[in-house]
Amino acid sequence: MTVKERIENFIEVNSDENKARFDEGLITTSYEIKGINIKLMNEFAKSLAKEAISIDEMPMTCHEEILLSGMVLAYSKLNPEVKIEDLKKILPYIDNWATCDMIVSRLKGLESQREFFVELLHSNRPFYIRVGIVWFMKFQLKKDIRGTVNLLNDNVKNTNYYVEMALAWCYAEALISDFDYMIEFTQRLERYIVRNRTLQKACESFRVSDEHKKQVRALRSKLLGMEI
Repeated sequence: MTVKERIENFIEVNSDENKARFDEGLITTSYEIKGINIKLMNEFAKSLAKEAISIDEMPMTCHEEILLSGMVLAYSKLNPEVKIEDLKKILPYIDNWATCDMIVSRLKGLESQREFFVELLHSNRPFYIRVGIVWFMKFQLKKDIRGTVNLLNDNVKNTNYYVEMALAWCYAEALISDFDYMIEFTQRLERYIVRNRTLQKACESFRVSDEHKKQVRALRSKLLGMEI
């Protein structure tokens, strides 16, 4: 059985119509959603990665096949340069936040390819940019909070909704670890939507103390010109 046939069989056996309908309410994509459990996909991806399956052998005709390809790439033992070349083959298929975030969060060990992700921030394709933002958030933010948030602020100019939500997510994560700096940083943000969503996410986070949430709410009230 070919790799393509094995994957198609896995998709057919594990598809769940109810989950597919649920996922369709959360994800906007041009690809069909089959509704497959992520844990099952993870296990299958790891087994394919152990076999050194090539990305070129993998079909990418539905949402789950694209996600599976990204997982296989992430779990593979390829060197960083080769991984980036394979990631370039998957990027054109990433058209929603879920595929982006679930693939990128698994892309460990690519610190040597940092400039590639900087280049993505200048793309005219929103989900290429989001890939870059999420990679920096997952793998650079804890190492250099201030450098990372300033790099993103200086380089990301695209105003697509999914780009701005990724920025707000990253800035809110930064605020948890470096509250005083990020409160000042957030006040200086010129992008209203990013600024407001950053503060909103901070208010919703269980990792932000009640005292800090009080400061965040006061800032939101001041910036919005209303009581919250």
